[in-house]
This record gives sequence, structure tokens and C-alpha cells, in this order.
Amino acid sequence: MTNNLSNHIPITSIIYQVCQDKGVKPLHAIESGSRAWGFASPDSDYDVRLIYRHEPDWYLRLYAGKDTFEFIENDLFDVPFDIGGWEVRKALQLLHKSNAVIFEWLNSPIVYHSDNQFLQAIQAVQNEFFDAKAIFYHYQGMAKNASGELELDKPIKLKKWFYLFRALLASIWTLEQACPPPVDFNLMLPLLTEGEKQEILELVKVKQSQDENYRHQLSKSLQDLTAKLWQRCDNPNFSEKKQGDIKNLDNIFRQAIGFK
Repeated sequence: MTNNLSNHIPITSIIYQVCQDKGVKPLHAIESGSRAWGFASPDSDYDVRLIYRHEPDWYLRLYAGKDTFEFIENDLFDVPFDIGGWEVRKALQLLHKSNAVIFEWLNSPIVYHSDNQFLQAIQAVQNEFFDAKAIFYHYQGMAKNASGELELDKPIKLKKWFYLFRALLASIWTLEQACPPPVDFNLMLPLLTEGEKQEILELVKVKQSQDENYRHQLSKSLQDLTAKLWQRCDNPNFSEKKQGDIKNLDNIFRQAIGFK
């Protein structure tokens, strides 16, 4: 896992300041979206995602407080920058439900801050709560959303196609490997033939050199590949749902908020 904070000092400073302003402590802060997925454009947004905790007394309230926050600032960098945060109880509840997003947050290749004890504890048990059906249909939903406006035989927004492509790979990975898909789509390219992989890598270079609005005419081979990936998602068969012990998450939660 990449955790080179020296490359991200401005971003970590912003994270710490935002958390201080909101009276919370960061447990895990990562990059999401195309920068973490491996096909960012020069003007891709920064999408920081955060798991945080309150002080212990916050958890003794009769009624639970708000368990999310968002910070958006468009003047910090040359591209939009936002932080989206989940309180640790919410994050662990979502893991218990096999939420695909929390799996991505816990395994992003770009880490700005992490409490090592918290991260090691949660990564040690995360796969106990993996539900292939829930993960598969999350990525199928992403694929359908991304494909809604795409006519592959005409010039299309390359960004949209890569969202579709990654979601299809993640769906197939979930079915065929029976584990959460990697966050970086490059690690899923072994699902393709060598020729398909090389064509995709060439297209990544194009996207990395163009802005987010760039439109591209897909080759006939990539149009056919897209259709073939959809077909590989037909008639899914799922591995048996794992029954993780929620007591493990209870223990992580108590330790994270300072209750022994």
C-alpha cells in the first residue's frame, strides 16, 4: 500500500485542519476516484475520503449525532478538491453490510493519513464480511449508470467509458475471483487477453494527456471488448455469503474511540 506522506504534505495539512475545525480525529484518509483508480486526467478532481472519530463523550449521547461531513473547496488547487467523511461507527456498519465503497476506502493505493493500529485491525477482518452478490451488483449499478449516455460507435467522453470499463472489470473480478476487486484498475487487467491489455494501456496514455471533457472514438476492437465484458457478467453465480463475527467490529470500534 502506498503511504508516502511526503508527496502529499499540502493535502494532509488540509485534512488535519478540516478535522480540527470539525472537532474530529482522522483514522484513515485516502484518495478515491480516478486518481486512485489509475486513469486520472491532468484536471481530475481530488476526492479525499475519510474515516474519523469523535471524542469518547460524543458516543455517550442519548441521540446519535450526524455521522458524515463534507468539505468542498475549489480554490486550493488548480482542480476542485473535496473531502467526504464517515464517522467510524457508520464505516464499520457499512463494512458489516459488505458495502463496496468502504472496501475501496480501506484498500486505496493513495493514503494521506492512517492510524496503523486501526487499519491493521480492520484489514485483518474485512474479508470476513465480503458478500459477492452485494459487491457485484454495486459495480453493475455503476456500469449501467456510466453506460446510460454512451453510444460506443460515436465519439464519447473517454472519462465515462473508463468508469464503465472499470466497473465491468470489478464485476467480473468479484464473480471470478470471489474477493473484493482491486481499487487500481491496472491490477484487474490480467482478466483480459494480452492484446486487449496493451490496447487499454495505450488508451490510458491518451486519457492522461487530455482533459476531463475529451471525446474519443473507440476502436471497433474496444467496442467489441465492452460488449464481451457485459456478456461475462450475465447469469452470475455467487459464492456463499461469509458470516463475519460482528464482535470483531465491536472490538475495533471500542478501541478506535478510546473505550477499552
